[in-house]
Amino acid sequence: MFSKLDYVYAVYKEQSFTRAAEKLFISQPSLSAAIKKLEKMLGAPLFNRSGSAVTLTEVGLEYISAVEKIIKIREEFKSRVNDIYNLEVGRITVGGTNYLSSYVLPRIINRFAALYPKIEVNLVEAHSASLCEMIKSEEIDIVIDSFDESLEEYEGYPLAKERIFLCVPKDREINATLKEYSISPEDIYNGTVDVNKVKPININAFADESFVLLKKGNDMYNRAMRIFEDGGIFPNVTFNVDQLNISYALAESGIGLCFVTDTLFRFGNIGKNILLYNVSSELSNRMLYVAHKKNKYPSNAMRKFIEISKEVVGI
Repeated sequence: MFSKLDYVYAVYKEQSFTRAAEKLFISQPSLSAAIKKLEKMLGAPLFNRSGSAVTLTEVGLEYISAVEKIIKIREEFKSRVNDIYNLEVGRITVGGTNYLSSYVLPRIINRFAALYPKIEVNLVEAHSASLCEMIKSEEIDIVIDSFDESLEEYEGYPLAKERIFLCVPKDREINATLKEYSISPEDIYNGTVDVNKVKPININAFADESFVLLKKGNDMYNRAMRIFEDGGIFPNVTFNVDQLNISYALAESGIGLCFVTDTLFRFGNIGKNILLYNVSSELSNRMLYVAHKKNKYPSNAMRKFIEISKEVVGI
């Protein structure tokens, strides 16, 4: 019914079929035929064709009123699309685990907000498994995680290789005998030590210590148990917790040893009461990704957020 609205509107504005046809770059007979076909479908004429000027009938007035509303909506939509493309408006929802939401994502969001202040950024903090489900259901647009499950369902962009360290409370006696192997969190935060060149040590050295691990199903838990298995030891686990931040806090309070990533110390100037050890295992390396759902068209805001994530985190 409104497929030829531009034809009708042109005749209305020009008050002439001839001038309207010229403006539309079509022949006058073609324009007249198209409008007559529309009038037949409506069952009533749109224009009074008698006299020198072309005027609207009562039905024509109603049709033009509707057309003007459609044109307004169409122009507003075009303007909105243009604003979104140029990052004048829009929103994205970003997800991360507790430690990433505490230390890494704030830096990324701060940089993004400075460049694109009109884009609303919502932050969701959850477990890795929950974040993956939210990406699949499109509750969130982007997630930053290590992706312990396959990346097949996601479009992932590598951010940085994480080094997993064993975190040991400073007051443990074992530290006195292993000084050549340990580094401090400040070494990582200040960039004074290359984490890939820290002298490795076998997990066997800590066989008599107590540990704080993440709960089953978490990537860090799986890696820790395989490291223990490869080292031929059965760990004394005092706590299983939900988040890496919590395991670290318990370790710093002296309760037990835990596994952490260098990302925690690269972005957070924390760790006054612990030392770090590079456990000799291939499992001590993992990749940190920024990702979105596979086959989901990334908005301009999403693409810019990914670019900034790469700049801030580095690879």
